[in-house]
Formats: sequence, structure tokens, C-alpha cells
Amino acid sequence: MKRILLFVILIFLSFFTFSQKYSFIEGKTSIGKFVPHHRIMNELIDKTSFGFEVNYLTKNYSDKCYNKKYKFPYKGFGLSFYNLGNPEVFGYSFSAYGLMEFNLAKTPNFEFNIRSSSGLSYLTEKYDKDKNPYNVAIGTNINYLFTLGFNASYQFGNYSLLRLGADFMHNSNGSTRKPNLGVNQVFLSLSYSHLLLEKSEFKHSEYSRERLSPHEIYTFISFCTSDEYKEIPESRGGGFLCSSHSLAYNYQYSPIGKVGASHDIFYNENLYYYYDSERDSLMMRTDKFSEILKYGISFGHQLIFNRLELTTFAGFYYYQQVKKTENFYTRIGARYYLSDYLFINLTLRAFGFKAHFIESGIGVSFRKLSKTIDNW
Repeated sequence: MKRILLFVILIFLSFFTFSQKYSFIEGKTSIGKFVPHHRIMNELIDKTSFGFEVNYLTKNYSDKCYNKKYKFPYKGFGLSFYNLGNPEVFGYSFSAYGLMEFNLAKTPNFEFNIRSSSGLSYLTEKYDKDKNPYNVAIGTNINYLFTLGFNASYQFGNYSLLRLGADFMHNSNGSTRKPNLGVNQVFLSLSYSHLLLEKSEFKHSEYSRERLSPHEIYTFISFCTSDEYKEIPESRGGGFLCSSHSLAYNYQYSPIGKVGASHDIFYNENLYYYYDSERDSLMMRTDKFSEILKYGISFGHQLIFNRLELTTFAGFYYYQQVKKTENFYTRIGARYYLSDYLFINLTLRAFGFKAHFIESGIGVSFRKLSKTIDNW
């Protein structure tokens, strides 16, 4: 989780590498419901969910190609507090996150937007075999937060905006510790935004990768720990080691997009064992290193926001010796370029809607400088 926190901080800092035009402070209140996706949850949700947010947003009017392509999106960060439907079992969440908002339709005083945010959340309650056995949703206090929503805003006067929105929110730990069914919630929201700075010019160093060749070969390695068995005692101290290595090719077809293919190798120490319910213990499945490796090929897309890239890949295993029922996988996450050739990576690997683990690591990009830029 410390690696995830560092990654989120870098994303926050990236919001201030552009000249800024407008800055807003937003207060937001939400009311909604917990979305149960397990039989036990249906029996435990007895209260309405509600929450509050304070967000800081900026709207950037720099003349970079990617900024024009996205129609000058809002960027920002925020803090939130939410009730999770049953405080005794699921508790409350306190979150910090970065956010981006894109315009879908606009008139002089009206906007219809889509907003996404991601960050870290602290949940006050977690699974405990003795004290809280019904909390099958969350196995750790620190979790990953993702939200997606739509809002309609109306500007009145020169300094004020009212927004009415609908949001989906998800909290989970990426299977770093079981159980990890996750917390899903839906909300209706009302917010007020007030203009803080008008036509301010924050001059920071402008970073651009538009001068690089559209052809990119890169490699990265990731590490994490994961418990695939909620029966593992706390004394394991964080779970089993998992890692991955990828060698990939991308083609950048526009200032805001890449497509590519990757060869992936996965190492997962959980696969050495299986849980024997009759003995209530973990049993050795294999002691061969080669049998806990999985090899796969994946294809995907990357959405570019200057230094930051949002990655979505889907692939299949062509070699695996255990858990052969899981033939496909997805990797969804973000990549942040520290320079033209060095990046850090944060990815959730999953099978269908089942999270395997959150990978964090570092990579190297082999990409030539380009004297000419394609006519995008």
C-alpha cells in the first residue's frame, strides 16, 4: 500500500505541471445505497449510505495537442467521508484521491460531464474471524478507491456552479488479503463549486512527449504480496510474494492514444498451496518452481494524459500448470513517466470480476526521438 500511496502522490503532483486558467473549490454531498453482491451482504445492509466530499479542481487551457483533444478537462484532488450502509460491520471510509472530469456536452451556462477518480481509502472496519466474521467484503483497513459518475452543472453568476450527479464507488484491496469481495455503492449527489482564481497563470515546467517516435518497445517488472486464502493466519504478515515481467510493443496513433501487445510472465507463491477445509490448513500442492509460473499474451490500449497513461489490457494464458480454469486475464491501471524512458506502473490484474492482486513496479521505455510528428 505504501507503493500505491507514492503513485497517487505523483499523480497529484502531475496536476500542477500545466499553466492553469481556473481553479474551483467544491463541496459535495451524496446519498445512496450499498450494492450487495453476496448473500450475506443482503442480510446486513440496513441503513442508507451517505457521504461528503471536498474537492479542488482546475481547468487547463494550455495549447498542447492532448489537452485540445480532451476539450480542456477538469483535473484535481479531494478528500471524502462515507457511511458504508452498516457501520457496525462495514464501518466508515475516509479517502484521498485524484480526479479528472471530461466534458460531453456544453452550452454557455450548462455542462454535462463524466468524472472518474482513484486513490486510497481507510475503512474503519475489516474482516476478523472472531470479532467481525460477517464482513466478507474487506480484509484490510487500507484499500484502493475507484469512482465513476456523470454530472450536469449549471453556472450562475461569474463564480458559482451547481452540479447534480450520479456516481458508482468501489473499494477493495486488490486481494492483498482475503476476504476481498469489495464494497460497491451507488449515489445521487448535489455539489456547489466556487471559483477561487480567474485567469491565473501558474508557470511550471511544461513536459511534452509529442517529439518521441510513435513506435515504443518497453519492459517492466512488478511486485506485490497477496493472500488468496482468508484462512491464512495474521502471522504470515502480508501474504505470499507475487511478481510479473512484461516485454511489450506500443504504437502511438494520436496524441492521446496507444495500442499494443505484451508478453507476460507471472509468478505467484499462492499456487504452491491449496486450502484443505477438513484439516483447516494449507497443504502443499507442488514444490516445483516451473509449475507456479504462468505465461500469457495480452493486447490493449493506453489513454495518454501527458506523463500519465491509463492502461487497459486483456490477455490469455498459453502456459499454466495449476488453476487451469482461469484461462484469461485483464490488467487495468495507470503508468506515470518520470522521464522519456523511465516509468512506474500500478495495475490491477483480474480474472473476470475477480481481483487477483494489485501490481506495482518500474519499467523502461526504448523509444527514439522523432524529428517530425505525425499529422494528428
